[in-house]
Amino acid sequence: MQYQADITQGLDATAGGAILLETHAVLNRGPFALKALYANWNLKGSGPASVGANKQNGWYVEPAYKFSEQWGVFARYNRWDNQAGDVIDSRFSQSNLGVNYWPHPDVVVKFDVQNQKSPAGQDAFNGFNVGLGYQF
Repeated sequence: MQYQADITQGLDATAGGAILLETHAVLNRGPFALKALYANWNLKGSGPASVGANKQNGWYVEPAYKFSEQWGVFARYNRWDNQAGDVIDSRFSQSNLGVNYWPHPDVVVKFDVQNQKSPAGQDAFNGFNVGLGYQF
């Protein structure tokens, strides 16, 4: 849980305070991994309420399997709604399917394809992502 008395730190008098609730879990069993997260914002100001952004929520679930020290696959499904405080459908969902390559134990190269579903009148972003991760 996180509470902020002024979400914009004085930049917008209509923004007000905000409460973030979040929970997540990570399970690793041998080559199998499962991650999940849920988060919920509750913004108190009149500004966010005027556009339905006073309620925001989302979640994801991500199973993964590591075939070897260098190769693995993952899938992710997530949903989010940054304007859940209004009556208009504003919920997005997205599926990703990808592969991980570890050229070194502390470095990962990630590639995935994504399929996004968006509410009517909103653009969906379908395509692919390439990422590089480093842990230290």
